Amino acid sequence: MPTGITTNEPMALATGTDTTKVCHPALTASSNCKEPMLLSLGHKTSDEMLEVSIEGIRLWLHAKRGVFWPDKRTLFIADTHFGKEATFRSQGIAAPRGSTRATLNTIAEMIAECDASRLILLGDMFHAQSSLSQDIREALDRFFRSHPHLKTSLVLGNHDRGIHALIQDWPIDIIDSGTVLDLISISHFPQVPSQPAKLLLCGHLHPAYRFQSKLDSVGKLSCFWLSNRQLVLPAIGEFTGTQVVHPSKTDQTWVIVDDRILRV
Repeated sequence: MPTGITTNEPMALATGTDTTKVCHPALTASSNCKEPMLLSLGHKTSDEMLEVSIEGIRLWLHAKRGVFWPDKRTLFIADTHFGKEATFRSQGIAAPRGSTRATLNTIAEMIAECDASRLILLGDMFHAQSSLSQDIREALDRFFRSHPHLKTSLVLGNHDRGIHALIQDWPIDIIDSGTVLDLISISHFPQVPSQPAKLLLCGHLHPAYRFQSKLDSVGKLSCFWLSNRQLVLPAIGEFTGTQVVHPSKTDQTWVIVDDRILRV
């Protein structure tokens, strides 16, 4: 059996020689999931977006590492880890500047491309309480000033302790894990979709797919991973690692190759 991971612990990041098989307990087949997933592969909506239908729900997978729900004009992203570079520098660890600004620019581009009216962050907005340096605060101020009509919501993740004090200057609503929006439930951690939802959107795992032959590993790519009616989003944060996942034969996986979405 693959190594299990619990939902109350952060994921370890994969290394170049990682052979750990990630199989989250909530993502494994169980007797509670009696109906097979219904998936239509759909078609490209642009070079960067692929339309899919999962359990009858039409979604756009975006190569910038987001999921857009066109019927609700809602954009979902996961694991921004804003200010991670500031946290590293505060501990005396050299880290590149600008990753939070780059992540915010990516989000802004998706909002414009999709004409989204709502943004939902699926947890781990900040890396730590020490992440909110002055330059990070200014970058977030600019983002929200540029999107005055955007409704923004956050599902708390394991890195979001004490976040209420961090986000009080911005128009961000905290929503409960397991909240159901029509036919979709949302969470930071993988878990069984809340009733009556047909699909869960979540993050936490920072999933990546490793391409390898019998002789060699040829690299890994961030991916969207659909398993047991749970769609795990790739981490959108520019300064985050990835964890290799090992989909089963009944799962569906889409990798991000340059600016395109490809089904594995």
